[in-house]
Amino acid sequence: MLLITYLIISTSLLVIILKLASLAIAESAPLNREELSPYECGFEHHNVSRIPFSLRYFFLTLIFLLFDLEIVLMLFMPYVMLSSYFMLSLVLLMSFIFILYLSLIYEWNDGTLEWLS
Repeated sequence: MLLITYLIISTSLLVIILKLASLAIAESAPLNREELSPYECGFEHHNVSRIPFSLRYFFLTLIFLLFDLEIVLMLFMPYVMLSSYFMLSLVLLMSFIFILYLSLIYEWNDGTLEWLS
């Protein structure tokens, strides 16, 4: 319990310190009309609004988000492994990595990772 409390406090302090540092270092410039206009994925908003996007772009974005989320979930596994449930956490970590590997193989074989085809 003490380890979890220490982790939460240290993480919160790190976030607050980094936010204050970024606010202190950031330049404040007046915004002009071009910066306030909407900009969506490189397309001008004055053109036709229904330009079709590539479906591969959305699949690749979804894959990136899923793998990124899985990596973030794996970051806390060393803390769990330090607890008294070492074997259980090791089995969960290995099964998690195995599922991640299987999903990568599936996406590779499906051809979703090939951008130019």
